[in-house]
Amino acid sequence: MSVISLEEWRKKQGKLSSSTSQSKLSSTSEKPGATHTETTQIEEDLDMLIAFWEVLDAAARSPFTVKSNFARQAAWYISVCASRGLLTTEVDYEIFGNKWLITEEGHEFKEDIDEHLKNFI
Repeated sequence: MSVISLEEWRKKQGKLSSSTSQSKLSSTSEKPGATHTETTQIEEDLDMLIAFWEVLDAAARSPFTVKSNFARQAAWYISVCASRGLLTTEVDYEIFGNKWLITEEGHEFKEDIDEHLKNFI
């Protein structure tokens, strides 16, 4: 192992930082505005809002069973909605069924999504 003094190391670092890069910029810079990442995030947010809307709409129009194919495919969205009190299986006070039902809060949230999505149409 070789040992160099701190002064020698600083000189080497100074030379390295002042040298020009051997690689040159090969791509042109993008136009100003939204970047691809921002657009992707907006698209993901819209997709998520639409998925929540679809779940709430399905429960409002025709409640689906907890073991239906729709419930399996939308399990994550259903669990979030149920956790937030937007969906329930409670038919009456402490009486539970096997279908997902939309709550009053769910109707309100669905209407809020409707209003939000109108801005993108």
